[in-house]
Amino acid sequence: MRSFLAIARQRPPAYAPLAIRQVVDSALSVTSYGLTSSGVELHLDIPADLPPVRGDADQLSQVFMNLFVNAQQALQAIPEPRRLTVTARADNDALVVRVADNGPGIPPQVRSRIFDPFFTTKPVGVGTGVGLSICLGIAAAHGGSLSLEEAGEGATFVLRLPVAPEAHAPIVAAPAPAAAAGRAAAILVVDDEPEIAELIAEIVAPLAERVDLAANGLEALEATGARAYDLVISDLRMPGLDGPGLFRRLRAEPVPFAGRILFVTGDTLHHDLEQFLADTGAPVIEKPFEPAEIRHKVAELLAAPARARA
Repeated sequence: MRSFLAIARQRPPAYAPLAIRQVVDSALSVTSYGLTSSGVELHLDIPADLPPVRGDADQLSQVFMNLFVNAQQALQAIPEPRRLTVTARADNDALVVRVADNGPGIPPQVRSRIFDPFFTTKPVGVGTGVGLSICLGIAAAHGGSLSLEEAGEGATFVLRLPVAPEAHAPIVAAPAPAAAAGRAAAILVVDDEPEIAELIAEIVAPLAERVDLAANGLEALEATGARAYDLVISDLRMPGLDGPGLFRRLRAEPVPFAGRILFVTGDTLHHDLEQFLADTGAPVIEKPFEPAEIRHKVAELLAAPARARA
């Protein structure tokens, strides 16, 4: 089995002084559509004169995207008003950011496990449980911490980050992730290794209203026959019906698949696969990939004009 840690690895962090409001805005550029369409009221209280933190813009944006998507999903369990509040304050040599919602909260009996890899309280098909584990690792790598605060209602996550020692260094703007398509998207992830499929689903979740999983090409055909997907992300090498076989079957259906197909592979491309990709023009990303790489490629494909998504 290919190493999950190798798949999940990040590029070497590019640390620089960052304004936390810009990092939050970067994450909201991807997640605000889902929050708004779910009836979530967003409240930001982030003073402009806060000191910068020293961090990797993409990794910290990923933390906030996961927290925002988790809050959005939790808030679906309650009637409106649904609120998400993000506050930031300086605390000596640290910056403390609180992400709080007024949802159902996290039951006391599972609070100690929420940062464990793959632990989740969500229904099957809604999230994967990978996100908080990854967020905790990113916070620790930045010399900070991520914790669940004992609050009266809902859930409040507290991200604590060291203030940048370069007090007078120029602040680097956090690059905004490519925006998702202007409407809710549905994505199907196909991989015979569950942990990889779940990781990909967690990475692309901020870009879609729905992310489903299929363990092989035959399951993928059943899923695409039951509902419409804007994008299928599929492994190339799978037992039974592999990626190329799935591609050909989808194109041969009485109503051909109208979305886009993105392939991911951990194999050195053999001649037959290289020829298949050259003949079809299907995009491919090689494993191990960076979360930003696949997230930006997916956003680009979802935003492509319909005629370009064959």
